[in-house]
Amino acid sequence: MKCSYCSKDIEGGTGFAYVRKNGSVRYYCTGRCKKLNLVQNRKLRKES
Repeated sequence: MKCSYCSKDIEGGTGFAYVRKNGSVRYYCTGRCKKLNLVQNRKLRKES
């Protein structure tokens, strides 16, 4: 599976799974990606 914020591959048994009230699941590789996306509400900038 891939990180919902940075799109890096996540190995099995690592990372975070965040389930929203509507049932959608978001996967994060690190706490940093989780914090930037959920707490600070940032979007990843597209690389050229």
